[in-house]
Parts: sequence; structure tokens; C-alpha cells
Amino acid sequence: MKSTLFATTLLFGFVALLCGCTKRLPESEYLSFYEANCKSEFFRGGVTFYAMPLSADYEKVKWGTPLDSGMRVLFWATPRSNLEFENAFLISKKDSSAVVAFRKSVTFELGAADLFVLSFADKKNGAALYVSNVSHGIGGIEMNLENCDNIRLIEK
Repeated sequence: MKSTLFATTLLFGFVALLCGCTKRLPESEYLSFYEANCKSEFFRGGVTFYAMPLSADYEKVKWGTPLDSGMRVLFWATPRSNLEFENAFLISKKDSSAVVAFRKSVTFELGAADLFVLSFADKKNGAALYVSNVSHGIGGIEMNLENCDNIRLIEK
């Protein structure tokens, strides 16, 4: 009897924990909440770097559909100073993945930042972003990416 009660209590606790960790938002609130809670920040050499992994729900709200099964990361720096870098990698506990494509956006918000869209073939939750040979003597930087898969869009 005690073991059944313990197992039931443990099961309900686990379910409550899972339900409590997921935040479901309507489309009208999703982007602002995601952007406020899912970016990482790093400061070096007078430049603040930001990185934000894009979830399938984020891409769906922003562009109407998830782009593919890969992973995209927005990487930007302020103030704008025509930054460049050699390469970017996602580093996880077991392996790393090189960026398969990246492009520099011409404008971002008010043009006060250098913005890059980094595309990776595989999604790696809990990974760090390593950007090598950032210009202006900054060198390599590593940023832990936020895992925001628990921020979900309420489906209509």
C-alpha cells in the first residue's frame, strides 16, 4: 500500500513539474516574451554580443512556418561597428556542428547593431555558440544558448 501511494505521489509530482515548466502563450504575446527571455548576452572589447536560438514556434509566428528541421540562431552585436567573424559552431556535450550558412543582415531594428543569421543542420538544445576570430581584436567568444523549447505557442 505504501509503495503504491509513493508511486502515485511521485507520478503526480512529475506531471505537475512538467506542466509547470511549459509556458503557453497566444500569438499576440509570444514574440515579445520569447525575445525577452531567450537571448544570451556577452560583453567584450566595448561590444555587447547577443545570441538567440529560434524555436519552430518562434519561426512560425515570425515567418508563418518553421523553416526546416535545422536550427537558426540570431547573433548580433551593439554598437554597430561592421563586425566580421571567421566561423561559428554549436558546441554540445558530445559534439559540435559548424554553421552551414550565415548571412549578415543589412539593417536590424534602427541600424544600431550588426546582425547575423546563423543556420545549422542539426538542432542542439542546451548548446553553446562559439564564434571564432571576431574582428576588431575581439577574438573567439563562447556563449551558452538559452533552451526555450518550453515556451510554446497556443495553437488556434
